[in-house]
Amino acid sequence: MPKRLQKVLNLILEIPGVNAVSIISRDGFVVDYVSNADTDLEAIGAVVASGFGASEVIGSELSLGYLNQCILEYDTNKIIMASIADNVLAVLADGDSMIGQIRYAIQKNVTEITKGLS
Repeated sequence: MPKRLQKVLNLILEIPGVNAVSIISRDGFVVDYVSNADTDLEAIGAVVASGFGASEVIGSELSLGYLNQCILEYDTNKIIMASIADNVLAVLADGDSMIGQIRYAIQKNVTEITKGLS
């Protein structure tokens, strides 16, 4: 994958508590990823695409506008998903990670990630 994209994904991966950062196509294929942990990429791709898509439908049905980010918090982990171009950026993090820091890093790097995808 392009070094430009890998560089930006690695910047997000360096945030304390972040275990994996991936770019998922809307149909569930992993476009690119970086990880500190053993992750099932096929499972991540499938569930992120369907979960983000379901959240988009909720917003559409309720006339809430465009979905920018979706945050899921579980007992021990978090998933932060963000719409980038025609893809979804998914960040898997520990439960005690700083959501604000991750969201800031995503927002700060959206343009670079988009460039890296083209």
